[in-house]
Amino acid sequence: MYRYTLLFLYLILMLGCELCYPSPTRGKVFHLGIGLSYAGTDVRVLRGTLNDAREQRKAFSSLYTERSFTSIMLLQEGLVCSDGSIGYDKTTNPSLPTKERVLSALEALVEDMDQDDLLIVTYSGHGHTDGSWVLAPSYDDGKIFTDTGELDESVLLSVQELSALLGQARGKVLLLIDSCYAGAFITESDASLSAIPENPDFLYKLYAAYFSKQEREAPFFVMAATTRDNTSKEPHYGSPIHGYFTQALLEGLGWDEQQQLLVTRKEYLDLDKLYHFVCEHQKIPTEGENPVFYQHPTITGGAMSLVLDY
Repeated sequence: MYRYTLLFLYLILMLGCELCYPSPTRGKVFHLGIGLSYAGTDVRVLRGTLNDAREQRKAFSSLYTERSFTSIMLLQEGLVCSDGSIGYDKTTNPSLPTKERVLSALEALVEDMDQDDLLIVTYSGHGHTDGSWVLAPSYDDGKIFTDTGELDESVLLSVQELSALLGQARGKVLLLIDSCYAGAFITESDASLSAIPENPDFLYKLYAAYFSKQEREAPFFVMAATTRDNTSKEPHYGSPIHGYFTQALLEGLGWDEQQQLLVTRKEYLDLDKLYHFVCEHQKIPTEGENPVFYQHPTITGGAMSLVLDY
C-alpha cells in the first residue's frame, strides 16, 4: 500500500490536472464528412451512411457555434435515371468521395491548421478487411470489383496512408469511423483510461501510460464503430436509418434529430465520456458468441482524452 501512495503523490505533484486531459483550446474547427451509399456500384448498398454523415455535420456545427467552423462534405448518393433505375453519379456529382478527392481535401485542411485547431473527420461506408476505406471509383460505370473478383486498389484508402497524412497536422485530429473492421485504426494497447479494469496494478499502468512516448505522441485520436476483426451494422428498418454506432454517437453529442437542435449540457464533453456513452447506449450488444449479432466500439489508448466541449 505504501508504494502505491508514494506513486500516487508523485503523479499528482508532477502532472497535476494534465494527467487526464490535454489543455482545451478555442482554435478553429475543421470538419470533413465522408459518406457513401454505393448506389449504382457493384457492392452492397448501405441505407444509413448518408444520414450518418449529414447529421454528424449538423451536430458538430451546432456544437461549435461559438468557434470558427468549416465543413466539407463528400457524399456518394447514386443517380436516379429516367427509367427509374439507380445509376452511378460519377459525371454529375462534383463532391463524389473518390480517393483523389478525399486526399486532396485532407491535404488542404491539414495545411490550413494551426496548433490550437481541431480537425474532425467522419467516415460512414464500407471498410475492407484491413480497415481500408472503400471509396467511390473513378470509372463512369461505378465498378468497385475487378474482373477477377478483387477490390480495385484505386478505391482503397489505407490506414497507413491516412496515418501518414494526418500525422502532419499541427493541431489535434479526431477520426470517427463507422465501417467494418474500423478497429484497424486503433493501436493495440491496454493503456487507455477507458479500458483499464480495476486491479492492484492500476497506478502503475496509469504511470506507464502517461510516460509512454508512443501514446503521448500519437498524431490523432480515433473512435471506431467496431474492432479490427468485426463488422459494423445498421438496422434494416427505421426512419431515418443510422448505423448503430453513429446513432449512439449523435445522442452522446446531445443532438436531437427530430428538433434539429443540440440539447444543452451542463458539463464538458471529452472523447472518453462519449465513448462510454456509445458503449452503454448503442442499440446492439457490445459482446456475444456470434459476431453477426454484436459490435464493440474501440478508442485510441493513452493517458489523455480529447476535450470536445466545455
